[in-house]
Amino acid sequence: MSFPAHRPRRLRRTEALRGLIRETNLSTTSFIYPMFVCPGNKVRQEVTSMPDIYQQSADQIVEECREVESLGIPGIILFGLPESKDPRGASSLSSQGVVQRAIEAIRKANLKLLVITDVCLCEYTDHGHCGVIEHDHLTNEATVANDATIAILADQALSHARAGADIVAPSDMMDGRVAAIREKLDEHKFENIAILSYAAKYCSGFSGLNTAVCTLPPHSSRNKPRCWASMSKNAR
Repeated sequence: MSFPAHRPRRLRRTEALRGLIRETNLSTTSFIYPMFVCPGNKVRQEVTSMPDIYQQSADQIVEECREVESLGIPGIILFGLPESKDPRGASSLSSQGVVQRAIEAIRKANLKLLVITDVCLCEYTDHGHCGVIEHDHLTNEATVANDATIAILADQALSHARAGADIVAPSDMMDGRVAAIREKLDEHKFENIAILSYAAKYCSGFSGLNTAVCTLPPHSSRNKPRCWASMSKNAR
C-alpha cells in the first residue's frame, strides 16, 4: 500500500461527494431572526450598530414576521425595550410587557414561526446590568447578585411561556439560571417549553445587541458576570 494509507481527500473530490458526506448544511432552516420590540404603535427605528435591524412596536413586529415566515426562516427571537426601567427590571415580569404583548400579537396573526424570547434584565434595569445590584461584603463593591437575579429571571421566563413563547433563552450568564427556570416552568405545567441557553457569553466589543437594547453607565462594565476568552475552561 502506498503512503499515505489514509486519504480523506478522495471524499472531497467533487461537489456530489462532498454533499453526500457533509455533516453540516447551512440553509434558512438553520436561522433565527432577531427582533427588538419597543412600546407604541407604528414605531420602526433602525439600530445603528446593526444595519437593517429595527426597534419596532408590536404591530410592526407582526408585519415583519410575515416576511420572515415567507422567506422560510423558522423562528424569531424577541428582545424587549420597555417603556420604563427600574433597579430590578420589574417591567420584564408584566403580562402587559413589550415582549409579552408581541408574543400574543404574533400568535393572533396565526404565524407558524417558532417564538423564542431573550430572558435577561439588562434591557429592563436602569443601571443596564444583567441582574440585581447588591453590595458585596467581601470586596466592598457593588456587584450583580447571582441568586437574587435568577429568581427574577425564572419569573420572567414563566411570563413569556404564559404569553405563548415556544422557547425561552436566558442570556444573563448567572450561575444556575437554567435549572431555576426549568424548575419554575415545570412547577407551572410548562414542561414542554424548551430552554435555549447561551452556553458562553464573552466580554467583547463586537456584540451589536448590547447597544441595540441596553447601555451601561459610564465607568461600568460587564467584566464580572461574563466569560473571558483567556479562561475557556471556566466557560464550560
